Amino acid sequence: MTRAARSRKLKTHHLFDTVLFTLLYALVGARISYYFVYQNQFHTIGQIFYFWQGGLVALGGLLAGFLSFMYFIRRERDPIWQMLDIGALGLLLAWTIGKFGCFLSACTVGRVADNFISINGAYPVDLLSTIWAIIVFGIMLAIWLRNRLSDGVVFFLSLEGLFLGQLLINTLKADFGEGIIRVEAMIDLTIIVALYLLFWKLHGPRVQKNRFGLAIRNFVFRHRR
Repeated sequence: MTRAARSRKLKTHHLFDTVLFTLLYALVGARISYYFVYQNQFHTIGQIFYFWQGGLVALGGLLAGFLSFMYFIRRERDPIWQMLDIGALGLLLAWTIGKFGCFLSACTVGRVADNFISINGAYPVDLLSTIWAIIVFGIMLAIWLRNRLSDGVVFFLSLEGLFLGQLLINTLKADFGEGIIRVEAMIDLTIIVALYLLFWKLHGPRVQKNRFGLAIRNFVFRHRR
């Protein structure tokens, strides 16, 4: 992220602290979310601080991390959409590493299967999430390097791709459609729709007047003089 920011001539002296605090707040948010989702696993509220016992909810961490990241870049008066584009690239790469760790730890149980993508008789859900995230990262990085899209577009495309892939891949879980997994799928779908609507509002086409009459202006691609 530092190299990316420098390549766009953005300030980087605070970026390490911004990412560090974002990570810390994301961990706290993920842990608190886990407490509210799985209260039956806790005997006292103090156990919420027992990070070594495991238990995190990714969506809670993403929300807390996003709010923290927004606070620090606004405090430093950074260009918000440019920093969100860079942050989205960092998120995709981090998601890849995290999901691969989940695969090695066998965090997720996939449905029973016997085909070319199955491992030990089941779908490797976390490995598929890893592959999908690295594909989206590679595509988004290539698009970002070309610098032809308006600021913020890479951010929206990255999150849309990530959550849409997660929604589809999660259907391969052994317990998909049950309990908290159903709620997680509904939340993913809600986020996808909300991101699309916000993207359309900010970057969708606009009908504008010009000397020849009416014209549709595109706000996705960067306008060059």
